Amino acid sequence: MKQEFTITLFSEKEEGLISKTALILTRRKININSFSVIFCKTVNLYRFTITILETESTVQNIVHQMEKIIEVFKCYLQTKTELSTHQILLLKLSNSDKRKKEITSIIDAFPIFQENDYCVYISKTHNETILQLDTLINELELIDSF
Repeated sequence: MKQEFTITLFSEKEEGLISKTALILTRRKININSFSVIFCKTVNLYRFTITILETESTVQNIVHQMEKIIEVFKCYLQTKTELSTHQILLLKLSNSDKRKKEITSIIDAFPIFQENDYCVYISKTHNETILQLDTLINELELIDSF
C-alpha cells in the first residue's frame, strides 16, 4: 500500500546530485511531491528533502541506491508519523573534546565529516533522547566552567 515517505539526504557537494537523485526516481516512474535543497553553513553540508508517495519496500530500495552515490554521506527514510516523533540531529564536536564518545553513544551518532579540529556527527533519534542530550551537555558545560 502506498503511503507518504520523506527521504532526507546529506551531502558535501551539490553539483549534479539533484539530477542523480531525480534520475533514480524518474527511472522507477515515481512522482516527486516535494524536493528541496538547503545548505547548512556551520557544518558545510547540503540537506536534500524529498517527499514521495510509494510503497515501503520500493522506498527502502531507493534509499539504499541513493546511499551508494559517492557524494552522499547518509540518507534517512521517515514516514509521516516518524516525522513527529523523530528528529535528525547534526552535531559538531571538537576532536579534542574528551566527552565526545559519551555524547555520541547516547544518540547513536554516525560520523559523516571529519576535519583536523572537528567532526560532524549525524543521528536519527527520538525527541526525548535529544532532550536528554541537551541536559547532559548543559551539565558538562557547568562542570567545565569551574
